[in-house]
Amino acid sequence: MREDPSITEPRSLRALVIDDERAPRSLLVDLLTLLGGVETVDVAPSGEAGLALFDRNPYDLVLTDFRLPGLPGSEVVEALRRRDPAVRIVMLVGPAPDQDVTGLLDRGVTILTKPVFIDRFRAVIGQVLHGETSGQLHPADRP
Repeated sequence: MREDPSITEPRSLRALVIDDERAPRSLLVDLLTLLGGVETVDVAPSGEAGLALFDRNPYDLVLTDFRLPGLPGSEVVEALRRRDPAVRIVMLVGPAPDQDVTGLLDRGVTILTKPVFIDRFRAVIGQVLHGETSGQLHPADRP
C-alpha cells in the first residue's frame, strides 16, 4: 500500500532555553519535554551562545531569562526578532520592579513572572505553541 504524499507527519517541536543558571535551565528542559510536548530542547548558558545555536537550528520556541550575563535578555529578543520575526519567545522575569517589560510585550514576547508554578507554565507554553498568546504578561501565581 502506498502512502498518500499529501499526508505528512506532524513536525516535532523544537525549543531553545537560554539561562545562565544550571538548575533552572535543567528544570525548564524537563518541563518543556514532559509538560509542553516539545521533543527537542537545546540549552545555552548565555545570550551569545543562544544566538549561535539559533543561527544553526530552527526553533519553534525560545525561552529565555531576562537577566543574563553579557548580552541581556532584552537584547537577545531584539536579535532573535531580526533573525526570525515569527519565532515564539517566552521570557522569565523576576518580580523586581526595575525590569521594564513594556517594550518586550510590544515585540510579541510572552512574559512569565517568577516564581512560575507548573500549572501556569504548562498553560502558557501550550498557548504560545498553539499561537493563542503573544505579547502578554503572565504575573506570578499567588499561593
